[in-house]
Amino acid sequence: MKTGKKAASILMSLCMILLSACSGEGGSATDNAQTTAGTTENLNNEVDYSSMAEIDKIEDANIIGTGPNYDPTKTAGHVHALCYYDLTESQPELVEILAQRFGGTIDTEIAPSGSAYFDKLGQLVSTGNSPDIVRYDWLAYPDGISKNMYTPLDDWLDMDSELWASEKSVIESFNYVGKHYYYPSDVNPNFVIIYNQASIDEAGLDSPLELYKSNNWTWDTFKELTRKWCDQSEEHIGFTGGSWTGMMFINSTGVKTIDMTGTEIINNFKNPNAERAMSFFADMKKNGLIGEGFTAPGEAFLDGNLLFLAMGLTWGYESAQQSFFNIGSQTDKIVAVPLPRDPQSDKYYMAADTFGFLIPAGAPNVQGGVSWILSGRIYETDPETKAADYAKKTDAEPKYYDKCPGCKYNFPENNNADLTVCPECNTARKPKFKAVYDDEQMQIIYDMKDGTKFDFVFDNVLGFGSTMDSIVTGNEESLFDGPLYYAESSFTTLLDSKYQSIEAIIQPYRDELAKATAQ
Repeated sequence: MKTGKKAASILMSLCMILLSACSGEGGSATDNAQTTAGTTENLNNEVDYSSMAEIDKIEDANIIGTGPNYDPTKTAGHVHALCYYDLTESQPELVEILAQRFGGTIDTEIAPSGSAYFDKLGQLVSTGNSPDIVRYDWLAYPDGISKNMYTPLDDWLDMDSELWASEKSVIESFNYVGKHYYYPSDVNPNFVIIYNQASIDEAGLDSPLELYKSNNWTWDTFKELTRKWCDQSEEHIGFTGGSWTGMMFINSTGVKTIDMTGTEIINNFKNPNAERAMSFFADMKKNGLIGEGFTAPGEAFLDGNLLFLAMGLTWGYESAQQSFFNIGSQTDKIVAVPLPRDPQSDKYYMAADTFGFLIPAGAPNVQGGVSWILSGRIYETDPETKAADYAKKTDAEPKYYDKCPGCKYNFPENNNADLTVCPECNTARKPKFKAVYDDEQMQIIYDMKDGTKFDFVFDNVLGFGSTMDSIVTGNEESLFDGPLYYAESSFTTLLDSKYQSIEAIIQPYRDELAKATAQ
């Protein structure tokens, strides 16, 4: 197999664009928001949410999950959000719930993503101009919380209630000196393993999906499949992925590289399981089983050389599927499974990503911001919503462009939207791409959101600023990417040269945590 360093800049630049703003569906939270934003087609321009929000009171069913500070006689009013995309365009379902159930409307002030987003938020908070709601991102915890940028929600929301019960352990994992600032609406895998079932079948390999279902999808079976694949030719690549993949394999041992307990910050980089995970990758690289780094999922499988890609679920799965749709393939099938299980671990641990919002310190309309958080959780847990989402994703019926590719006849305008052939020129309609998830794939996705089947791990390493990020990702000297994609130096050797720098970054946060604990 061919290896090298040339993908470093592509790997880092693209992954930073996708993941720097959020915690890794991953990239999945930004992935989800961007996907939704691209499909709403500005439908909100046609909806009068102000009129929809004219309700007299909040119904009892909609205050489930609230705490003593939440006033059911007071509607949400107008909510002002700060985000790096327009919430009214990207999440129309939540805008509707906010209006219909909580009597609220929302607007978004757009800010750059990444560190600039937090600079903007810090400036607004410090000058008394706080928004009512902001997106959760990696830097929120512990960086933002340690700087008093957010409002604790313990008196506003009840994690023991029916609405939040399944998220309680997740909410607790983000506590800061016993206070809870973040109630995520949803939990997803950070990365998944994506592959083409046709390649598995043609090579006579065991199906990763079947291995997962039989509880035998482990590092060992993953590695063995890549070995058998790469034995076929020099061009075959067993595995590649985005940045932070190393962290996620460490997390699969049950270890966070940096653990925030709420009262302690624990540096686990020298934990034997962290070294074992990175040594596992170094050995794969040494044996020619790993590629050169980032490959866009829309291109990854087209030449038939790559077996496994680690990437965010929605973007990875749908982009790979679309690439085969674009070339008219009828035999290739994209599948997504969890990252493999550590065979030495007592449980199936998953590096997880969350999606949700926080209330900034000094927010003028806390009730409205909390109502938006409730709207998100109601949407994610409502049986009708889940059923509709399932039906939409599994609907395999083709979707067509409105106009005939030959004579531009408009099918919907002529009440012929169901026709598949133009009645004017007899030209077949041109199909649009739409992602399709079969029943088996949907069950795997539900599994990956189920806390009874996976122990979710939220690594806090990327909540300590851009300097920490540059230590762990980006090049052959970085702790996560170096042993995986370059293997020039061992994880232990790299860590020895960077450990004191990591400690120097962490220590001010420990000091702030100690002060907060003493108070």
